[in-house]
Amino acid sequence: METIYLEHPHTISATVKSAPCVLALGFFDGVHVGHRGILQAAKEMAEQKGYKFSVMTFYPHPKDIIFPDQEPMTYLTPLPVKEERFQELGVDQLFIVKFTPDFARLSPEEFIQHYILELQCKHVVAGFDYHYGYKGKGNMQTLTEAGRGKFDVTTIRKIEQHEQKISSTAIRERLAAGKVEEVPSLLGHSYEVRGNVKQHSLFYRNHQFIKVDISKEYRLPKLGVYRVEVDAGDRLYKGVCHQMTVADAQPSLLVQVKDCFADMHGKELKIKWLEYMFSKQRETAGMNDYIQRDEMVI
Repeated sequence: METIYLEHPHTISATVKSAPCVLALGFFDGVHVGHRGILQAAKEMAEQKGYKFSVMTFYPHPKDIIFPDQEPMTYLTPLPVKEERFQELGVDQLFIVKFTPDFARLSPEEFIQHYILELQCKHVVAGFDYHYGYKGKGNMQTLTEAGRGKFDVTTIRKIEQHEQKISSTAIRERLAAGKVEEVPSLLGHSYEVRGNVKQHSLFYRNHQFIKVDISKEYRLPKLGVYRVEVDAGDRLYKGVCHQMTVADAQPSLLVQVKDCFADMHGKELKIKWLEYMFSKQRETAGMNDYIQRDEMVI
Protein backbone atom coordinates (compact mmCIF):
# COMPACT_ATOMS: atom_id res chain seq x y z
CA MET A 1 0.00 0.00 0.00
CA GLU A 2 1.25 3.44 -0.91
CA THR A 3 0.57 6.11 1.74
CA ILE A 4 0.52 9.75 0.67
CA TYR A 5 0.28 12.65 3.13
CA LEU A 6 -1.38 15.83 1.88
CA GLU A 7 -1.72 19.27 3.44
CA HIS A 8 -3.59 22.16 1.86
CA PRO A 9 -2.49 23.95 -0.24
CA HIS A 10 -0.58 21.29 -2.15
CA THR A 11 0.59 20.38 -5.60
CA ILE A 12 -0.86 16.97 -6.33
CA SER A 13 1.05 16.55 -9.59
CA ALA A 14 4.36 16.81 -7.73
CA THR A 15 3.29 14.26 -5.11
CA VAL A 16 1.15 11.64 -6.79
CA LYS A 17 1.66 9.58 -9.90
CA SER A 18 -1.52 10.12 -11.89
CA ALA A 19 -3.55 6.93 -12.22
CA PRO A 20 -7.33 6.47 -12.40
CA CYS A 21 -8.76 5.37 -9.07
CA VAL A 22 -11.91 4.49 -7.19
CA LEU A 23 -11.86 6.63 -4.05
CA ALA A 24 -13.55 5.73 -0.74
CA LEU A 25 -14.14 8.82 1.40
CA GLY A 26 -14.56 8.92 5.17
CA PHE A 27 -12.87 9.39 8.52
CA PHE A 28 -13.16 5.63 9.17
CA ASP A 29 -12.42 5.62 12.92
CA GLY A 30 -12.52 1.98 13.98
CA VAL A 31 -12.80 0.67 10.40
CA HIS A 32 -15.96 -1.01 11.68
CA VAL A 33 -18.57 -3.17 9.94
CA GLY A 34 -20.28 -0.15 8.37
CA HIS A 35 -16.99 1.22 7.07
CA ARG A 36 -16.10 -2.15 5.62
CA GLY A 37 -19.27 -2.07 3.54
CA ILE A 38 -18.04 1.16 1.93
CA LEU A 39 -14.51 -0.13 1.47
CA GLN A 40 -15.61 -3.46 0.00
CA ALA A 41 -17.87 -1.72 -2.52
CA ALA A 42 -14.99 0.55 -3.59
CA LYS A 43 -12.61 -2.39 -3.87
CA GLU A 44 -14.99 -4.38 -6.07
CA MET A 45 -15.55 -1.40 -8.38
CA ALA A 46 -11.81 -0.81 -8.67
CA GLU A 47 -11.25 -4.46 -9.61
CA GLN A 48 -14.05 -4.38 -12.17
CA LYS A 49 -12.72 -1.24 -13.85
CA GLY A 50 -9.01 -1.94 -13.50
CA TYR A 51 -8.46 1.18 -11.37
CA LYS A 52 -6.52 1.68 -8.17
CA PHE A 53 -8.43 1.09 -4.95
CA SER A 54 -7.83 4.32 -3.03
CA VAL A 55 -9.00 5.64 0.33
CA MET A 56 -8.97 9.19 1.68
CA THR A 57 -9.03 9.80 5.41
CA PHE A 58 -8.24 12.81 7.58
CA TYR A 59 -6.17 13.63 10.65
CA PRO A 60 -6.69 14.99 13.23
CA HIS A 61 -10.43 14.65 13.78
CA PRO A 62 -12.29 17.72 12.45
CA LYS A 63 -13.68 18.40 15.94
CA ASP A 64 -10.16 19.18 17.21
CA ILE A 65 -9.86 21.98 14.65
CA ILE A 66 -13.42 23.29 14.60
CA PHE A 67 -13.82 23.17 18.41
CA PRO A 68 -10.27 23.69 19.76
CA ASP A 69 -11.51 24.54 23.27
CA GLN A 70 -13.04 21.10 23.77
CA GLU A 71 -11.21 18.03 25.07
CA PRO A 72 -8.98 16.47 22.39
CA MET A 73 -10.58 13.66 20.43
CA THR A 74 -9.67 10.10 21.31
CA TYR A 75 -9.82 7.31 18.74
CA LEU A 76 -10.94 3.72 18.33
CA THR A 77 -8.07 3.34 15.87
CA PRO A 78 -5.21 5.84 16.13
CA LEU A 79 -3.78 6.65 12.73
CA PRO A 80 -1.01 3.96 12.58
CA VAL A 81 -3.56 1.25 13.50
CA LYS A 82 -6.03 2.57 10.95
CA GLU A 83 -3.32 2.37 8.28
CA GLU A 84 -2.77 -1.29 9.18
CA ARG A 85 -6.48 -2.02 8.82
CA PHE A 86 -6.56 -0.45 5.35
CA GLN A 87 -3.55 -2.47 4.24
CA GLU A 88 -5.18 -5.69 5.50
CA LEU A 89 -8.25 -4.83 3.38
CA GLY A 90 -6.20 -4.54 0.20
CA VAL A 91 -6.09 -0.76 -0.26
CA ASP A 92 -3.66 0.23 -3.02
CA GLN A 93 -3.33 3.91 -2.22
CA LEU A 94 -4.07 5.77 1.01
CA PHE A 95 -4.38 9.54 1.12
CA ILE A 96 -4.08 11.06 4.59
CA VAL A 97 -5.18 14.68 4.50
CA LYS A 98 -4.08 16.90 7.37
CA PHE A 99 -7.23 18.59 8.64
CA THR A 100 -6.26 22.23 9.19
CA PRO A 101 -8.20 25.52 9.45
CA ASP A 102 -7.27 26.21 5.79
CA PHE A 103 -8.65 22.83 4.72
CA ALA A 104 -11.83 23.38 6.78
CA ARG A 105 -12.50 26.62 4.87
CA LEU A 106 -12.51 24.95 1.43
CA SER A 107 -15.82 25.26 -0.38
CA PRO A 108 -17.44 22.03 -1.61
CA GLU A 109 -16.42 22.99 -5.17
CA GLU A 110 -12.78 23.53 -4.12
CA PHE A 111 -12.70 20.20 -2.31
CA ILE A 112 -13.90 18.41 -5.43
CA GLN A 113 -11.37 20.17 -7.63
CA HIS A 114 -8.32 19.63 -5.41
CA TYR A 115 -9.12 16.32 -3.72
CA ILE A 116 -11.11 14.38 -6.30
CA LEU A 117 -10.44 15.62 -9.82
CA GLU A 118 -6.73 16.27 -9.30
CA LEU A 119 -6.36 12.75 -7.90
CA GLN A 120 -7.66 11.25 -11.15
CA CYS A 121 -10.63 9.87 -9.28
CA LYS A 122 -13.11 8.24 -11.65
CA HIS A 123 -15.52 6.90 -9.05
CA VAL A 124 -16.27 8.06 -5.49
CA VAL A 125 -17.79 5.80 -2.83
CA ALA A 126 -19.02 7.12 0.52
CA GLY A 127 -21.73 6.63 3.11
CA PHE A 128 -25.17 8.23 2.80
CA ASP A 129 -24.35 10.79 5.52
CA TYR A 130 -20.93 11.90 4.24
CA HIS A 131 -20.41 15.67 4.17
CA TYR A 132 -17.55 17.77 2.81
CA GLY A 133 -16.50 21.36 2.30
CA TYR A 134 -16.94 24.42 4.50
CA LYS A 135 -19.33 23.70 7.40
CA GLY A 136 -20.19 20.37 5.74
CA LYS A 137 -22.30 22.08 3.08
CA GLY A 138 -21.50 19.38 0.54
CA ASN A 139 -23.38 16.07 0.73
CA MET A 140 -23.82 12.97 -1.39
CA GLN A 141 -26.50 14.62 -3.52
CA THR A 142 -24.33 17.64 -4.35
CA LEU A 143 -21.38 15.33 -4.98
CA THR A 144 -23.43 13.29 -7.46
CA GLU A 145 -24.56 16.42 -9.27
CA ALA A 146 -21.01 17.83 -9.41
CA GLY A 147 -19.66 14.55 -10.75
CA ARG A 148 -21.87 14.30 -13.84
CA GLY A 149 -19.62 13.81 -16.85
CA LYS A 150 -16.52 13.83 -14.63
CA PHE A 151 -16.76 10.95 -12.17
CA ASP A 152 -19.33 8.44 -10.93
CA VAL A 153 -20.68 8.36 -7.38
CA THR A 154 -21.96 5.44 -5.32
CA THR A 155 -23.79 6.16 -2.07
CA ILE A 156 -23.76 3.33 0.47
CA ARG A 157 -27.00 3.08 2.41
CA LYS A 158 -27.22 3.03 6.18
CA ILE A 159 -26.01 -0.27 7.62
CA GLU A 160 -27.99 -1.11 10.76
CA GLN A 161 -28.07 -3.59 13.58
CA HIS A 162 -31.23 -3.87 15.70
CA GLU A 163 -32.58 -0.76 13.95
CA GLN A 164 -29.55 1.31 14.96
CA LYS A 165 -26.93 2.63 12.58
CA ILE A 166 -23.55 0.93 12.92
CA SER A 167 -21.25 3.85 13.63
CA SER A 168 -18.14 4.94 15.50
CA THR A 169 -20.43 6.89 17.82
CA ALA A 170 -22.42 3.75 18.70
CA ILE A 171 -19.17 1.94 19.55
CA ARG A 172 -17.94 4.83 21.71
CA GLU A 173 -21.26 4.85 23.56
CA ARG A 174 -20.88 1.17 24.42
CA LEU A 175 -17.31 1.70 25.61
CA ALA A 176 -18.46 4.60 27.78
CA ALA A 177 -21.05 2.28 29.36
CA GLY A 178 -18.54 -0.56 29.81
CA LYS A 179 -20.51 -2.78 27.41
CA VAL A 180 -17.40 -4.12 25.67
CA GLU A 181 -19.07 -7.48 24.99
CA GLU A 182 -21.47 -5.69 22.59
CA VAL A 183 -18.69 -4.09 20.54
CA PRO A 184 -17.62 -7.07 18.35
CA SER A 185 -20.95 -7.16 16.50
CA LEU A 186 -20.37 -3.53 15.46
CA LEU A 187 -16.62 -3.48 15.08
CA GLY A 188 -16.17 -6.95 13.60
CA HIS A 189 -13.85 -8.04 16.43
CA SER A 190 -13.20 -7.32 20.10
CA TYR A 191 -12.13 -3.80 20.93
CA GLU A 192 -8.35 -3.55 21.12
CA VAL A 193 -5.78 -1.10 22.42
CA ARG A 194 -2.01 -1.34 22.19
CA GLY A 195 0.55 -0.30 24.74
CA ASN A 196 4.16 -0.68 25.83
CA VAL A 197 5.60 -2.33 28.92
CA LYS A 198 8.23 0.15 30.08
CA GLN A 199 9.04 -1.34 33.46
CA HIS A 200 9.59 -4.83 34.78
CA SER A 201 6.50 -6.75 35.79
CA LEU A 202 5.82 -7.91 39.32
CA PHE A 203 4.94 -11.45 40.35
CA TYR A 204 2.66 -12.49 43.21
CA ARG A 205 2.08 -16.20 43.74
CA ASN A 206 1.41 -17.48 40.21
CA HIS A 207 0.17 -14.14 38.88
CA GLN A 208 2.11 -11.64 36.83
CA PHE A 209 1.11 -7.97 37.07
CA ILE A 210 2.03 -5.98 33.97
CA LYS A 211 1.81 -2.19 33.80
CA VAL A 212 1.01 -1.18 30.22
CA ASP A 213 1.32 2.46 29.12
CA ILE A 214 -1.33 3.38 26.55
CA SER A 215 -1.26 6.22 24.01
CA LYS A 216 -3.39 9.22 25.00
CA GLU A 217 -5.07 8.93 21.59
CA TYR A 218 -6.94 5.73 22.49
CA ARG A 219 -10.58 5.80 23.59
CA LEU A 220 -10.68 3.62 26.72
CA PRO A 221 -13.77 1.94 28.19
CA LYS A 222 -15.23 3.32 31.41
CA LEU A 223 -13.21 2.75 34.55
CA GLY A 224 -13.54 -0.71 35.95
CA VAL A 225 -12.19 -4.23 35.93
CA TYR A 226 -12.49 -6.26 32.72
CA ARG A 227 -11.72 -9.71 31.40
CA VAL A 228 -9.26 -9.29 28.56
CA GLU A 229 -7.08 -11.22 26.16
CA VAL A 230 -3.42 -10.23 25.96
CA ASP A 231 -1.61 -10.71 22.66
CA ALA A 232 2.13 -10.76 23.36
CA GLY A 233 3.03 -11.49 19.74
CA ASP A 234 4.07 -15.09 20.26
CA ARG A 235 1.27 -16.15 22.59
CA LEU A 236 -2.22 -15.21 23.77
CA TYR A 237 -3.03 -14.96 27.47
CA LYS A 238 -6.33 -14.63 29.29
CA GLY A 239 -6.25 -11.97 31.96
CA VAL A 240 -7.94 -9.27 33.96
CA CYS A 241 -7.38 -5.58 33.30
CA HIS A 242 -7.55 -2.99 36.08
CA GLN A 243 -7.68 0.56 34.78
CA MET A 244 -5.42 2.79 36.84
CA THR A 245 -6.61 6.29 37.75
CA VAL A 246 -3.43 8.26 38.23
CA ALA A 247 -2.73 11.95 38.57
CA ASP A 248 -0.53 12.30 35.50
CA ALA A 249 -1.78 12.35 31.93
CA GLN A 250 -0.33 8.99 30.89
CA PRO A 251 -3.11 6.36 30.70
CA SER A 252 -2.01 3.05 32.17
CA LEU A 253 -3.50 -0.39 32.49
CA LEU A 254 -2.58 -2.96 35.11
CA VAL A 255 -3.04 -6.38 33.55
CA GLN A 256 -3.15 -9.42 35.79
CA VAL A 257 -2.25 -12.68 34.03
CA LYS A 258 -2.21 -16.11 35.60
CA ASP A 259 0.56 -18.66 34.86
CA CYS A 260 2.47 -16.26 32.63
CA PHE A 261 6.19 -16.26 33.35
CA ALA A 262 7.53 -14.68 30.15
CA ASP A 263 9.49 -11.44 30.41
CA MET A 264 7.17 -8.72 29.08
CA HIS A 265 9.53 -5.80 29.65
CA GLY A 266 9.99 -3.75 26.47
CA LYS A 267 7.18 -5.50 24.58
CA GLU A 268 4.23 -3.98 22.79
CA LEU A 269 1.04 -5.75 23.89
CA LYS A 270 -2.40 -5.81 22.35
CA ILE A 271 -5.17 -5.75 24.95
CA LYS A 272 -8.53 -7.08 23.74
CA TRP A 273 -11.50 -6.19 25.93
CA LEU A 274 -13.86 -9.13 26.41
CA GLU A 275 -16.21 -8.50 29.34
CA TYR A 276 -16.92 -5.92 32.04
CA MET A 277 -16.64 -7.44 35.53
CA PHE A 278 -17.16 -4.72 38.14
CA SER A 279 -16.40 -1.11 38.98
CA LYS A 280 -13.20 -0.28 40.80
CA GLN A 281 -12.22 3.36 40.97
CA ARG A 282 -9.25 4.27 43.07
CA GLU A 283 -6.16 6.39 43.02
CA THR A 284 -3.08 4.17 42.70
CA ALA A 285 0.35 5.36 43.78
CA GLY A 286 2.15 2.40 42.30
CA MET A 287 1.95 -1.29 41.50
CA ASN A 288 3.52 -2.45 44.76
CA ASP A 289 0.88 -0.73 46.89
CA TYR A 290 -1.84 -1.92 44.52
CA ILE A 291 -0.83 -5.57 44.61
CA GLN A 292 -0.40 -5.67 48.39
CA ARG A 293 -4.00 -4.65 48.97
CA ASP A 294 -5.71 -6.06 45.88
CA GLU A 295 -7.57 -9.35 45.79
CA MET A 296 -6.88 -12.01 43.18
CA VAL A 297 -9.66 -11.98 40.61
CA ILE A 298 -8.55 -14.68 38.19
